[in-house]
Amino acid sequence: MGKVDKGVECNVEGCRNKALRSVSFKNASEAGLKLNGESRRAYLCEAHYREFKKARRSNR
Repeated sequence: MGKVDKGVECNVEGCRNKALRSVSFKNASEAGLKLNGESRRAYLCEAHYREFKKARRSNR
């Protein structure tokens, strides 16, 4: 059971929704998301994960 299953919150500043996915902190910050703290993984809610996917798609 990982942190997402345990109910960790989204790492984006000002967001308090439950996380749906975990992605690399480096990739999330490069995608333009403003994240709290610094760690290996960034936990994103559904709305911010969608933003992350769109930003990564346009960067490729």
